Amino acid sequence: MIVGQERVGKTSLMRNLTRQSFNRNESSTEGITSSLICNIDIQHATSWRLHQEGGESNDPTSFQQEYKQGVASEVDYNINQKVMEQLLAHEKLIRNASGDAGSEPLSSQGQAATHTEADKIKKKKLRRRQESGNMEEPIVLSIWDFAGQDLYYTTHQTFLSSRAIYVVVFNLCHDLNKPVPDCSSTAQGQAMTPIQYLDFWMRSVYTYTKENPSQVRLDQKSPPIFLVGTHRNSVGGEDMPDKERKVLINDIFTHIRKELCTKPYWRFVVNDFYAIENSLPSNSKKISHLRDHIEATARKEPYMGEEIPLRWLKFDRNKMTEVAIRSARGTETPVLNLNQIKKAFGVEDETELLTMLKFYHDLGHIIYFGGDGDKKSQALKDVVILDPQWLIDVFKKVITVTPPQRQMTDHVQSWNRLKEDGILEDILIRHMWQDILPKKQALLDLMGKFDLLCERVDQHNDPTSPTVSYYVPSMLQKRFSVSQESDKQDNASVFFVDFQGFLPDGLFHRLVVRALRWSQDLGGKDPNLQYERGSFYVDVQHEFALQLARQNNLAFIKVSVMRAQVVHTRPFKQQKTTGKKTPSPDITKKVHDFVEENLQNLKDMWIKRINYTLSVECPCQRGSLHLLPLDKCLENPEVSCRIEKSPQKVIPTNPFRAMFNQESSEEEPTAIEDKQPFRFIHLREIAKELGGEWERLATYLDFTPAEIFTFKADHPGSVGDAIFSMLTNWKQRFKGGDSEVVKMKKQMAEALGKIDKNELAGKVQKY
Repeated sequence: MIVGQERVGKTSLMRNLTRQSFNRNESSTEGITSSLICNIDIQHATSWRLHQEGGESNDPTSFQQEYKQGVASEVDYNINQKVMEQLLAHEKLIRNASGDAGSEPLSSQGQAATHTEADKIKKKKLRRRQESGNMEEPIVLSIWDFAGQDLYYTTHQTFLSSRAIYVVVFNLCHDLNKPVPDCSSTAQGQAMTPIQYLDFWMRSVYTYTKENPSQVRLDQKSPPIFLVGTHRNSVGGEDMPDKERKVLINDIFTHIRKELCTKPYWRFVVNDFYAIENSLPSNSKKISHLRDHIEATARKEPYMGEEIPLRWLKFDRNKMTEVAIRSARGTETPVLNLNQIKKAFGVEDETELLTMLKFYHDLGHIIYFGGDGDKKSQALKDVVILDPQWLIDVFKKVITVTPPQRQMTDHVQSWNRLKEDGILEDILIRHMWQDILPKKQALLDLMGKFDLLCERVDQHNDPTSPTVSYYVPSMLQKRFSVSQESDKQDNASVFFVDFQGFLPDGLFHRLVVRALRWSQDLGGKDPNLQYERGSFYVDVQHEFALQLARQNNLAFIKVSVMRAQVVHTRPFKQQKTTGKKTPSPDITKKVHDFVEENLQNLKDMWIKRINYTLSVECPCQRGSLHLLPLDKCLENPEVSCRIEKSPQKVIPTNPFRAMFNQESSEEEPTAIEDKQPFRFIHLREIAKELGGEWERLATYLDFTPAEIFTFKADHPGSVGDAIFSMLTNWKQRFKGGDSEVVKMKKQMAEALGKIDKNELAGKVQKY
C-alpha cells in the first residue's frame, strides 16, 4: 500500500517498482487504484511484473495452479490414510484369529509399515520441491496506490489492512517543517508540514490495523512501514555534486528519525530509508534495492506460508467470475449477503465463513466488516463486497467535488449546499451517479452503513428540499476560524474525549453521523453543522455539541451539554429571557453514554488501536489546557494535578460529580429519564474481575461460539478488550426502562452465579 501527501510521486514510484516507464505528466490519483497485481517469482524471471486483477496468468502463482497443487497434497494425504486403515484392519483380523500375545509384534510391524508409507509420501513431496530447483515460493502482491488529497482520507482508512506492507512517500525537496498547501482544499490557515504528513500516515497505519502476532520476538513489528523519499536528484539543485547531496539526504533522514523515534509506531518502521529518483530507469540500483528489501520483508511476515482450506481458494477464484457476471448485467452490484455467500460458494459453517471472509478482507480481495463491533449496531454484518475497486469508485463519486468552473448551472446551488451545510440533495446524486442510477439506493444504503451519510428526516417540511436529501459531514468546507459557540455557553456541562495526540477527521465525522441519527430519533431537526463542529437536539430543554480540536500536543473532541434559555412572553410587554440553568445530570449522563458507547463500537469496527480517555478540564489554570481522567473524578472526592515543573495541587471533584449525579432544586422539571444501570464504568468493573472465565459467562449470556470467536479475533492479545466488547454487545440487547433494568440485573447475576462469581453477582444487584 503506497500512501503519502499528494503530488510527491506515489504513482511514479509504483510505476518504477513495477518496471513501467516514467510519465512526466502523471495525473493525480483519484481515490485508490487497487486493481494491479504484481508477481515476485525469481525462478521464472517474472519478478515485479504486472497483470490486471482477474486477468489470466500462466505463472505458477496463479490460483488455478495453487488449487491443483492443493488437490495433489490432499490425494497424498488420503492415500496415506487409506494405507493406515488397510494395515490396521489386516492386523485386527490376524489378532482375532490367533487370540494370543503373539500378535503383539504384528502391531509394531503394522505401525512400522504405516510410517514407511508416510515417509515415502514425504520424500516424494521433498523430491518435487528439489526438482523445481529448490527455489523460494513465488509471492503475489496486490498494489494499492492511495490518492494524497486530504478529502479522500475519510474513506482511505476503510481499506488499511494488517496483512500489508506500507510504503510512505514524501518529497525530499520539501522543507520538513514548512507547511505544504493542499492543492485540493479551499481551506486556509492550517496546512500540514511534510513531517506532520509522515506522522499522520504512520499513525493511521498503526491505529487502523492490528499487529500481526509472531511466535518469535522481532525487532521489526508487523505490518512493516517503509519510508521512501522521492526527487532524489533534485535535492540541493541539479548541479550539486552527488557526494554533497548524499550528506543533505542523510541529514533529512536523521531529522525524521529524531522527530518520530518516540512514537508508538516506530517499531513498525523499517530501519533503512530510501532516496529514489523516479525519472531514472526501473533497473537503477536504488529501486532494485528497494524491491529486494520489500520482497525479503514480505517473506518474513508472520502469516507467510499459512495453509488454508482448498474451498477458500475456490471461493477466491469463483468470486472473480461472480464480479464479472454482475458487472456485465449492468444493473447489479458486486454485493452479497451471508446466505448468498453460503449458497454460492459452499461454506456452511458460520465460524469458518466469518474467518474466511476476514482473511480475504485483510488480503484486500474483498471488503467485509461483519463481526466487528457490537451486534445490534453492526449494520455491515451481512454485507460482503466482492470487488474493493467498485466500492472505491463509489466513494470517489461522492467525495470528489467538481471545480466551480466545471459545475453545471443547474447544480451550482446544490454543490454550494453540500459545501456550506453538508446536505447532499437527490438532484446532485442523480447527476454524480448518472451512469449507475439503477444502483443508487443500494449505494446510498451502503454508504449509510459505513457511517458516511444519513438521511434527513425533517426535509418533508422543508420547502427548499422538495426531494430526499442526506447529511454528509465530511463534505463540509473546512473553516479554521470555527466559532467557539460551545465555549460561550454559560453553565454548560463539558467533558472531553482525549485521543492522546491522534484523532483522524474521519473518526470524528462518523461519530457526527451517528449523533445526527440519534438526535433525529429523539425528535430533533435542523442541526448546526460545520466541518469541525456540530450541535444536536436532545430534548425540548437540552442540546449537545461535538467539537474536534487540536491544541499543542492534544487532539480531542469537546462535548458540551447545554440547557436552552427560556423566553417568557407577556401581553403588550417586552419579552424576557431568563438566565441559563445547568443541564440535567440525567441528560449529561445520556450524552456521555451515547459518546462512549459509539466510540467503543467505532474502535472495534474501524480503528483497532486508537487510545482515548474521557476527561475533564483541570481548573487549576496553570499553563495551557490539560485534562483530568473523568472516571477518577467520579470515583474520588479529590484528585491530584501534576504538571511539569510545577508543584502538585489537589483538585476537589464536586463540580464534576455534580454534572452527573446531582439535580438542583431550582431547575425546572424534565421528563423522567429511563434508568440505565450497567454504564461503562460498571462494565469495566465486571471485565476487570472476570479473567479467564469470561468465555463461560458469554455462553450463559447466550452468545454463540462464532460470536465469542469474533470477540477474540477482533482483540488479539488483549483479553480485557475482548471482554469489554462482549459486555457492550450484551448491553445493546436492552432498551432501558424499569422493567429492562430488572431483566439486566437478573440475567447478569444468574450468569455470574453459574461461573461461581457470587461476590461479583452481589455487586451487580446493587447497580
